[in-house]
Amino acid sequence: MRYIDLSLIDENDPYIAQWIQVAKEKTIRLYSLGTPQERKEYIKNNNLWSDFKDTLLDIYGDKCWYSECDLTGSFGDVDHFRPKGKSTDENKREILKEGYWWLAYDYHNYRLSCEKCNRKYGGGGKSDRFPLRPGTLPATAPNSDDIPVLLDPCVLHDVQLIDCDEAGEIIPISRDEYEIERVRISSQIYNWKVFNTRRKEIRNNCKTALEQFEMAYEKETSQMRRAIESLKRLTDDKAPYSSFARKYIKMKTEGKPFATVIEKCWQL
Repeated sequence: MRYIDLSLIDENDPYIAQWIQVAKEKTIRLYSLGTPQERKEYIKNNNLWSDFKDTLLDIYGDKCWYSECDLTGSFGDVDHFRPKGKSTDENKREILKEGYWWLAYDYHNYRLSCEKCNRKYGGGGKSDRFPLRPGTLPATAPNSDDIPVLLDPCVLHDVQLIDCDEAGEIIPISRDEYEIERVRISSQIYNWKVFNTRRKEIRNNCKTALEQFEMAYEKETSQMRRAIESLKRLTDDKAPYSSFARKYIKMKTEGKPFATVIEKCWQL
């Protein structure tokens, strides 16, 4: 999971500004509807978020924000982080019957997702699950807040809570019991085990590129630049699993004499 900075979305861009205006109009329309069923039908028949998908892909690249898998060639979803229909806990027990319907047309609530993270798959899949911190209440109106359990790619602290081991398994980077539990629940709901093999491959690719770089650095050969280019490709923000590649390389180069050389070349 890599950090997604939503402030990169330029609301002054003509297309985005127009989309936001339409979104505001549809939200006003939602408020004018008298019953939950009417709001449900309206949201079902007005999936404006689909029109925003290309904007998210253009800015952040073709990869899932939850798993970091490549979305090229797949349909992909614009997930509502806070569900626009009903919301449930990790065990699928209902929390909010209508969910966060007032956020249906708020792009700050959108997350690009692959189907395996967002839809029901192998016992996991986010779907309408949105567990909250024990003892806290759900938001029930705009400007009210809640405390989600799920790790959010749009929150830097959440992204920094995980890494993967040599087998590609997601592991927590925290000793706090609640944060460890957040990682466990997020891993189950987002189906992160499905991507273990690919994360393992990325670590191995990073290992190979680092070995090539170190050999070239010690012998001062022209292969050093080629190795750096390989590392840059693996750690590019839009590359699959790049956050794990960055964490691995930082760990392996810490204290090494060439660490600053790598940092200057591609700014880890």
